[in-house]
Amino acid sequence: MSYRPSKFRLGSLRDRITIQQLTETISDAGDVTPTWSDKYKDEPAAFDPVAGQETARGKQVDAGTKGIFTIHYRTGITPEMRIQYNSETYGIVFVRPVDGGRRYLELHCKS
Repeated sequence: MSYRPSKFRLGSLRDRITIQQLTETISDAGDVTPTWSDKYKDEPAAFDPVAGQETARGKQVDAGTKGIFTIHYRTGITPEMRIQYNSETYGIVFVRPVDGGRRYLELHCKS
């Protein structure tokens, strides 16, 4: 029997995302240049927009949308990575296995 979370359908993974990883290259002069490289491209995912918010911190306004991407289980996905989806960049805040299983991951993100 295969493990599948309750209320989850495989057909809901209809969106395509790109998971990027930060890599640093060192030039001949010793300068460190950070660049983003694709780790997983065209990854099937389900996007669930959770909240859109705008907060004021002092005199600075911090606006962002939060969402949860559900993908197939992959090892090595960390909060230091980011997601490209519909020409928008989302930073990964938290990585959690769905219902404690090792078949799907929830990526909690903020743009």
